[in-house]
Amino acid sequence: MNVKIIDKDNRGIGVSVTDNNDVEHTVAVGFDGDIQGHSQDGYADQPKNRTPDENEHVSQARRRARYHVYQETEYVPFPPEENLPGVKKVKQAIEDLSVEEFESYFSDAYDQVLAFHPNVEPPVELPASISNGDYILYLIDVYLDDNDEIEAVSDIHLQYLDENGDKTQDWNDDPFPECQPDARLQLFGKYVPSMEVFQEFVVYHLRCQLRDVYIGAGIEPPEEYRVLGRGNDELTGRYHNEEITIYDDYHLEEADIPGYELEFDYGFGELGKQSVINAKRKGISADADPEDADSRLANPSQDGEEGLLETISAMLRGSNADETET
Repeated sequence: MNVKIIDKDNRGIGVSVTDNNDVEHTVAVGFDGDIQGHSQDGYADQPKNRTPDENEHVSQARRRARYHVYQETEYVPFPPEENLPGVKKVKQAIEDLSVEEFESYFSDAYDQVLAFHPNVEPPVELPASISNGDYILYLIDVYLDDNDEIEAVSDIHLQYLDENGDKTQDWNDDPFPECQPDARLQLFGKYVPSMEVFQEFVVYHLRCQLRDVYIGAGIEPPEEYRVLGRGNDELTGRYHNEEITIYDDYHLEEADIPGYELEFDYGFGELGKQSVINAKRKGISADADPEDADSRLANPSQDGEEGLLETISAMLRGSNADETET
């Protein structure tokens, strides 16, 4: 993309963007990131009259304009889920915590991602309409102090589909309701065997979010963010949308995308990564539904049997115990 600032007034900044389809856009970006105006000469004016790919090019142009304003000025015009400098700082702050410090902030989040595990009582009760395998996100806002260390985290907010299939959110307590968080975790049901591994997972999730900031703006991410897994939920939906053809399946841990790989190992080293990749590509077993693979990996199945990762964990614990005894 070719991008340049063409104007500035007391309301915001005008940016010229040539998208990856060679269409020119003029985008007016408010200092807070609000898109105040957008014109282009290559697509229909109304979104309903554009193809899904054309709508995505328009969205990319807006994100690219915000990114350029961030690069070239003192403003940080991003929403919490795409706050590039904030997400980077939060990732580093969480990575620098001891396991005990991490637990003091995120123990409830750990229990929440295990909400469907039979031995875990989730801190936030799930809506009655939600069952194992349904879409639900656990949103946690993270705030940093002036030293870029964690100052506070919010309670767990819920995002899910209501009875009509519409996306809805239940917001709980937040320490700074009038302030924008530095980052927003968008967690989901996942089997992780320990608090230490959960800390690694949260850091990895933020790497995936950073990947999505770049891809959503039509930019190839830096190498350290070329990883596979779920990051920004909005972008995950677009990757998953078969009508949008300009993206690969970056959200899938088992995807085969040159230059990208799964780097989270579930605490089991290379065995963990390969087990996840192989199981998801096969749909857990040869006759299983691939759509059910993620829930079977992350959680015990409905008939009470352990998921694959729990089975591996139990085997490794047993193996370690045997070695210790001998």
